[in-house]
Amino acid sequence: MSSAEDHPPAVPPLAVNIGALFDALVRALHAALPEAGFGDIRPAHSINLFRVIDDEGTRPTELARRADVTPQAMAQIVRYLEGRGYAERLPDPGDGRARIVRLTPRGREAAAVAGRVFTDLEAKWEEHLGGLQMAQLRAMVGELASLDSSHR
Repeated sequence: MSSAEDHPPAVPPLAVNIGALFDALVRALHAALPEAGFGDIRPAHSINLFRVIDDEGTRPTELARRADVTPQAMAQIVRYLEGRGYAERLPDPGDGRARIVRLTPRGREAAAVAGRVFTDLEAKWEEHLGGLQMAQLRAMVGELASLDSSHR
């Protein structure tokens, strides 16, 4: 018969733990956005647009590439947010035939709330881990993220 010492508790794979941290971010966004008056924005909208859009605006195809969604899915996100006053489509100053998507002032306010959620959650993690471990975590995650050259 085997003992507990022969079979140490299973440690979840790293991907599972990273997924759990992402889920925590989504839950925090889902709670904070409505509290701040942005109840019509779902976390999927903010995650798939706010993190990939440039301040001066970005072409929809580039937004889709950065968010790793289809151009059709990004078009739906943009239409939804545009219809609620968070984003606008404008002629591309560099090519009048093309369009860019840019956040409106209301969209920038919502993006700022999302940014504060991320900052607050990271502060909570840093309080738990300590400054050195948090700095190491940031460096390691940044290094791993840089391996995926398909995103920014």
